[in-house]
Amino acid sequence: MRVYKVNGIEHKVYDPDDPIPDRLIVQSNWREGRAGEWVKTDDNCVIQVLRRGKMSKPKGRNKIREYIGTCTGTFPIGDSVKMDTSRRVNIYSFGGSKKAEDILLDRTILSKHEEMFVLYLASGMAAEDAYIRAFPTKNRNYAKLKSGHLVKTERIKTAMKEELKPICEELGISETSVLSGIKDLSETSQKEETKLKALFKLSDILDLEDKSQTKVTQVTGALFQGFSEKMLEEAERPQIEE
Repeated sequence: MRVYKVNGIEHKVYDPDDPIPDRLIVQSNWREGRAGEWVKTDDNCVIQVLRRGKMSKPKGRNKIREYIGTCTGTFPIGDSVKMDTSRRVNIYSFGGSKKAEDILLDRTILSKHEEMFVLYLASGMAAEDAYIRAFPTKNRNYAKLKSGHLVKTERIKTAMKEELKPICEELGISETSVLSGIKDLSETSQKEETKLKALFKLSDILDLEDKSQTKVTQVTGALFQGFSEKMLEEAERPQIEE
């Protein structure tokens, strides 16, 4: 469950796996929802309608258009319109502002919640658990989804490197030593499977693989001489083990 404040009042959003209180009557078609009613959105969440109104359009046959407002955004009522629960920057405008997810990717400065998220990650905590500890949510599916997005952002990657730098220096770990270790493993391991995993890891680090395809690129492929096509198809990518 998520909670957003509008004019100082907290409003809840129930995610797909959240239990819905028995007292709530949920309208299955959000387009028919009235102010104060709870509706099911197109992303299968449940949210309360905070306002419903009409506005005039300067063009078109239908001069009057109805809309519904929630704690995450405002949506014109129409058969082709989809309502989701992604938090908009401006919850009172029609789709002109970025969604919170877009801001999440574009921002360069860590929020206080993200600073805690990085600290928990650096301590060895799983991303999903770190998100639940750092952010105001108890929904594990939501935390898994959001933490997955968050760890891919450049600001989190940079913060993690800075947080781990003293530990790496103390242990004598550097980018050179890591690459050298994986390279040695790919050349000296007695297990062909381990060699293959090491080469996959190197290709990831050096960005030699086309992520949009399942086959390795020509440059990477040159490294895999001696391995069968079947091995390439069946290989997975767990952590490297000797």
